[in-house]
Amino acid sequence: MRFFVVSLVAVQLCILNTAIEGAVEIGQLPNLQHGVGGTLFAKDETTFYIQDFEYDGQGPTVYVYVYRRGVAVSASGGGIIINWSGSSDGRITSRYTGSNISISLSNQQGGDTGLTVNDVGTFTIWCQRFRVFFSSIDIPDGLMLGGGGLPPLQYCAQLTTNYQVSWTANASENTGIFQLCGCITSDQYMSFGISGNDTRTWMVGADVVVAWVKDDRANAVDYFLTGRGQCSNGSGVCPDTMIWGDQGMNDVYNVTGQITNGLTCVQYSRLLTTTDSSHDLPILPDEWQFVAWAIGPRASEELGNLAFFHSDWPRNGENVAINFGAAPTGSMQCTATPQCSTPTVCGWSGMTITARESRTFRVTIGPSGGERGYEYFTGLTGWGIAFYIDGILAPVLRLRRNVEYTFLVEAGNDPSDGPNYHPLYITGSIDGGILQSSPQERMSEAVYAGFNVATNTPTTAGRKCEYVETLSSQEVATNCDRTLQQYLNTLSISCEGTAADADTLVWTPDANTPNTVYYQCAQHLHLGWKIELEDGTVDGDGGADATLHFGLLTILAIVAVTCLFQSV
Repeated sequence: MRFFVVSLVAVQLCILNTAIEGAVEIGQLPNLQHGVGGTLFAKDETTFYIQDFEYDGQGPTVYVYVYRRGVAVSASGGGIIINWSGSSDGRITSRYTGSNISISLSNQQGGDTGLTVNDVGTFTIWCQRFRVFFSSIDIPDGLMLGGGGLPPLQYCAQLTTNYQVSWTANASENTGIFQLCGCITSDQYMSFGISGNDTRTWMVGADVVVAWVKDDRANAVDYFLTGRGQCSNGSGVCPDTMIWGDQGMNDVYNVTGQITNGLTCVQYSRLLTTTDSSHDLPILPDEWQFVAWAIGPRASEELGNLAFFHSDWPRNGENVAINFGAAPTGSMQCTATPQCSTPTVCGWSGMTITARESRTFRVTIGPSGGERGYEYFTGLTGWGIAFYIDGILAPVLRLRRNVEYTFLVEAGNDPSDGPNYHPLYITGSIDGGILQSSPQERMSEAVYAGFNVATNTPTTAGRKCEYVETLSSQEVATNCDRTLQQYLNTLSISCEGTAADADTLVWTPDANTPNTVYYQCAQHLHLGWKIELEDGTVDGDGGADATLHFGLLTILAIVAVTCLFQSV
């Protein structure tokens, strides 16, 4: 358990009879001593609230304590005496059996004016005499609360019609407050930061903050982009804290946010120059700096909320530069608050390849087709690329058990080039990316082909053949009247090496193989899609189709004989 310090603050409590609407639930108060219980809420920026507070009243000197975020404490002291209603010395002396308590941070005696709920790292009920906690709960950062909205900042830049960044930079104190406001959904992120190149907007090497709002909580995470691929084994588009071999720190703090009329805003602070020089680029007021920004889908909470491939970014080689010590001018000047509307996605239906068509499949890599493509028909968060089977974007494969299938894999075979390394395997996991899993997770994942769990090694990764978009691809992808096949027809393919450099995966599903499995990338999440299995074999093998054909021939023969007798 972590604890945090705050200077002495007198907090006024009053007993309420009913719950307060609009409060954000933090969690249950754990009972560490004396039957303490209840649900802790944040009512607004300056008020906590306990619903159904329980306490046996037997502690000698018991107080409510809050500790400022980021300053560690122990149970030996440093807490605050809280003015409990009707108590001259602030002690909690009575027994409580389901009371509702409001705790206001507005009355302070320690000079820490302006303290808010989001400044508090830990809320405790503490016994001074015996130096023990009766209850203690950490307060999540970035709670979205009422209280008049986010404070305005000094400057604002218009990145796109639906995306703005605002800031106040104080060079003398080495501090900056930033605010990202964009028209994003609850499963998207918005990012902004310093470019990885001093002379242009560039993704690789960029230092950005990735922000989003989920379940009434604003989030902002410090990222360093070592490559263009999704974060895998500590490389690619990763949070600083996940960088392999050179782990950094999350230097973003004081995170808060709000959603108004569909516009999501997240405000956060960071030092202009941090101590994490390996992953944080300095922000230099009064100097022009190229910046990088993006909006895109976010992985689920189970997959770490990682930022996936962007759907909006500076296009066509656009270079964006900002002077953090001056107001933007021209097209970069903020003129109005973005007006958000619910977008209509005219997505494509996925395509299917059946066992009757082939027993050999060529596996390559290519673009995911934007919001109309992979993400739409699979429901998975994409990374901008996906597996192509025989030139088709992530089709469903309908195969039969007890039939041998061959996959010619040409999707990248160099493990040292993480973003372009895409070994194929057959798995029971809809997500794939087994190399990103823990050893325990790997042992529990059902693997059917293409990966050696004992050695933690993919077995099938051939040369790289990649479909790429042409000038007409984006026009087709954004036109609701154009089909998936028309989009595929605009793509061109290029390959490294020769056809002999392809790798081969041979697989025969059997009676123990489930009806639905997945072809996925062992290195990355969400590149492939599903395999649907049926019993029997393909035409000519004496299986279900052969039985069906024999039955049809038999019926035709009976009909023919019947007609013959009728004609006699």
